[in-house]
Amino acid sequence: MGKKISVLSILCGILIVFGFRLWIDTPSTYASNKAVSMNAAYYEPSASKGYINEPTDSLNKMLPFYMNDGGAPGRNCTTYIKVENILDNKQADVVQENEQQQQQPPEQQSVHKKIALTFDDGPHKNVTDQILMTLQKYEVKATFFVLGQNVVKYPDVVKKADAFGHEIANHTWSHKNLTKLNAQQMRAEIERASEAICDATGKTPTMYRPPFGAIDEKVRESIDDIKPVLWNIDTLDWQHKTPKKTLANLKSQAKDNGIILMHDIHQQSADALEEVILYLKEEGYEFVTTSQLL
Repeated sequence: MGKKISVLSILCGILIVFGFRLWIDTPSTYASNKAVSMNAAYYEPSASKGYINEPTDSLNKMLPFYMNDGGAPGRNCTTYIKVENILDNKQADVVQENEQQQQQPPEQQSVHKKIALTFDDGPHKNVTDQILMTLQKYEVKATFFVLGQNVVKYPDVVKKADAFGHEIANHTWSHKNLTKLNAQQMRAEIERASEAICDATGKTPTMYRPPFGAIDEKVRESIDDIKPVLWNIDTLDWQHKTPKKTLANLKSQAKDNGIILMHDIHQQSADALEEVILYLKEEGYEFVTTSQLL
């Protein structure tokens, strides 16, 4: 009886071992298995099957990596891979990613060219109003260097310009050449105009533009409480009567940080304004007021 039990025990043990090896040797392991990086170095003599039956060197025999759907590691497996290959390829992935990042150009910051529209000698009852409507249509802000004597004639036009968010600045009271006046006369020209502007808008101007652009050291010393502003783009709109010429003059001088001189007392200036704005927008300019530019 004891011998029968021993024989049965041996047979059961053989069956268990045989069954375990069948499970271990399941040939369902492929290189596409999700458990291993696709970048690992597989040894595949048969591309059609995608797996190998024997390890390639002694290291693999010592450290086999078994892959199957069951996820169980073991020896005498259907597919093997070097452990160091997994690590090497992981490091290679990191190096490649770093190189790709270095090759990518840095993000370019958007650069806007800035330009300021300025209008002298107004306000004018009709021309200034047309200019305001065009500016409003294209959401452009400008600076108006107004004459005090015209402000008292058309205070509502100045109020409208201020309400639309435009900048109101001083162009003296009566457009006299300041370099031809004495210090007291200079100050009177500026102060009277500033008072008229303040009466219309409730704001005291912080900039003035000398008529004809005429300024010298004597003028600067006599008028030192308000900032002088000239221009560096002259459309010469006062000199000719064609909007096309105004636009052509602008195109030949347009530049970043430019201050454009126009006049809101000439009809041709108002007629040219829309094309001027469209051209500058197309060229990538951002419209700002003079104080924003300086």
